[in-house]
Amino acid sequence: MQLVAYLKGERVDATQMAHEPWRALVNHPDYPSLTLIECGLRASRVTRRGRQFFKHYPDIECPIQHKSESAQHLAMKQALKNRINAMPEWRAEVEHAHPGRVWIADVMATHASGKRLAFEVQLSPQSEDEYIRRSQRYADDRIRAVWVVPDNLDWFRVQMPMIVTGFGKTSDLPGTPGSLMDLAHHQPLVGKRASVGAAVDAVLDLAFQWPHGTPKHQLDEIARLEQMKAEAAADKQARAGEAAELRRLAEAETAARFIAAAAAPGASAARPVLAAKRTWASEVHCLTGGHPMLIWRLTKPAPERASSDPMWRPTMENFDNVRAHVDAWLAAAGSSLAKAMVYKVKGWPVRRTFVCPECKQIIQGRWVSALPPEKWTLIAEASAASAEARDMLHRKPPTQPSHFSEEPRPARLPVQVEESDWRFIGPRRKPYWMTESGSEELPYRLAAKKAHAERMEQLRANPRYRVSPNGFRFECTDCGGEFEDDKEGIHADRGCVTPGTRSFGWR
Repeated sequence: MQLVAYLKGERVDATQMAHEPWRALVNHPDYPSLTLIECGLRASRVTRRGRQFFKHYPDIECPIQHKSESAQHLAMKQALKNRINAMPEWRAEVEHAHPGRVWIADVMATHASGKRLAFEVQLSPQSEDEYIRRSQRYADDRIRAVWVVPDNLDWFRVQMPMIVTGFGKTSDLPGTPGSLMDLAHHQPLVGKRASVGAAVDAVLDLAFQWPHGTPKHQLDEIARLEQMKAEAAADKQARAGEAAELRRLAEAETAARFIAAAAAPGASAARPVLAAKRTWASEVHCLTGGHPMLIWRLTKPAPERASSDPMWRPTMENFDNVRAHVDAWLAAAGSSLAKAMVYKVKGWPVRRTFVCPECKQIIQGRWVSALPPEKWTLIAEASAASAEARDMLHRKPPTQPSHFSEEPRPARLPVQVEESDWRFIGPRRKPYWMTESGSEELPYRLAAKKAHAERMEQLRANPRYRVSPNGFRFECTDCGGEFEDDKEGIHADRGCVTPGTRSFGWR
């Protein structure tokens, strides 16, 4: 559906024609030359539900895809045109086309001063890139595009003038197009709730200025800001790397000073004391005041510490028995060297570290881990005799082979198990009535057994009953009752659902 067509090169606007000239258009001598603006093919004028528009002449195939305009779209364009024409010095034209068909504006508003605004009614969903592309096409021709949309699109990166109507493709058509200008909604252009007509008037005001610029200008600004952010992030990362490298060098220098000041305490002064665990000790100095102290560890010093190794912490080194061995070695060596203190560091998880007893400076675990083996002295170890005694204490006594003769067990006689006992194994005897009945009674019993079997087959085949897995219990689907064997009873012939059949009456 189109609102504009051409008749012998002259523009025909369906919204500007009165009813009588519109009806008389078919009698115009040049009516067969009426063509659409986009494809140039023959058109016909149509009136539907009081609305005038053009469409392709019947049985004409168009090679291009025209944009589908709903009745709501046409009504909104008519309302915009009437509102713009009501403003002084403004003139509106629907479906105004670029000379090169680059764009076709739904409603082109032109001021006496030459200022032009293109009102685009967009009731169907459209991507942000398409909004930007179409807006920039108008901006290249010094035309400001104003979008008339059902909902607010404030999440777009690029800001564009938009008039929010709340009127979509599925909305009810108004009695007159002019009532669409009375719809109220929050208008981003004025920053408050206002009617559609008030928003149109605000855009048409010559004092109105769009502060955000064209879409291309905004995209360039967004790209510039993103580049600045990327450069700032790269610069921040570089500074962080430099600071980390400086911290690493400072820590390495501090660790080197700590290692250089450390020494193996009295390697020949005293022999290692006897203890349950081997213990190594080293004489170190705090870096603040240079106070000497003794630190110890229960793990063998490694020649080189890998960066992936966990931080060393004195855990078992703080046990009373370990500290007693350190005191025993100091007493045996006659040394007055002070022992380092073990403090618990605040925070979670629980951590402990050595601390200088004089100035309370923390001895970092990575410094202790970096001490080479030659800076450590073995001060406590277990002797071979004590180790053997400990092994003997915890060793299980050997088991002695038992010498006894097995006596043959007396054979147990089999127990007679009756057929009624669950332990019975073997073939069952025949029923008593087959073995104990006389020759005259047996045929009657066999006939009764056959009749019972036939009756059971009939019950199992009855669709009114559900059969249990054992085949001898039935559930009536009419009343939900159950019965066993062939005792059908009240369930026969649907007696269970017949009023008055039960002894207690129907309920």
